[in-house]
Amino acid sequence: MPFTVTWLVDGQKGKLDGVTEPAKRISGNNTFSTKSTAKITQDEWLEGKTYTCQVSHPGSGSEVQDHATLLTPALLSSKETTLSSDIQVFLMPPSPAALYVDKNPKLTCLVVSMRDDKDLQVVWSQQKPGSLNPEPLDLKEQFNETYTASISLPISTHDWEEGETFTCKVTHSDLPAPIIKTISKNPVIYLLHPHPEELTSSGDTISLTCLVRGFFPKDITTQWQKNYKPDENLKYITTPPMKDGDGDSNYFLYSKLKVNKDSWNRGDTYTCMVIHEALSTKMIQKTVSKVSGK
Repeated sequence: MPFTVTWLVDGQKGKLDGVTEPAKRISGNNTFSTKSTAKITQDEWLEGKTYTCQVSHPGSGSEVQDHATLLTPALLSSKETTLSSDIQVFLMPPSPAALYVDKNPKLTCLVVSMRDDKDLQVVWSQQKPGSLNPEPLDLKEQFNETYTASISLPISTHDWEEGETFTCKVTHSDLPAPIIKTISKNPVIYLLHPHPEELTSSGDTISLTCLVRGFFPKDITTQWQKNYKPDENLKYITTPPMKDGDGDSNYFLYSKLKVNKDSWNRGDTYTCMVIHEALSTKMIQKTVSKVSGK
């Protein structure tokens, strides 16, 4: 029998196309089944919109529908869910275009699944001293009768590149305690030159130190290269990841490479490479040499 499958976004048609498979007869009876798939981006999902699959069957005169949203319990991440409230908080980093092309990067704190905006407070702060100028709070009622709030914070590209940590604190009458989320460019690498006293000492070796900070979760891989190639003869020690202070969920570590002083003076290049799941490219690296001075 003919049927139609329609996808709606916040109750509106024409905003989402789906692919519907031909109907198949279910073995043993006179009923049929089908499947319809619609693709959306992660950003669209995090906006808290409600997606509806609507099925019409003229032969029986019936129309049924079901909904999916960020608030659907089966789809909630336990990492982002509070125990006694459906309210969730997400932090969105600036886009590469905003950072390097438009030069107007912003962070966004998104609060979803609120029954109302009673006693809602969203406060931005940063690690270093200084004033912040967040944009006005944007509150929207969703199709599923919940509210979504977002507040953007303009930042500088320099602060973001330097690994500055920003915090969004959300309080609401439905929350037993504030939700606090932090964000930074994770992780950040600082590759330190040998100490001048070490360079002038009588020893045959010097130390290069790689500080990796601001990463979460703590699973991370640190490797060293010489002249942009792996070298099994390199000798280095890496500390276990350690918490970066009380109340901070991020970690840091040090990796120290022992370098022959003659190699350093020849201008050989050394690279500290870090592999971590929070990185968009999964890997970042910093390089240093006596010749480059960087």
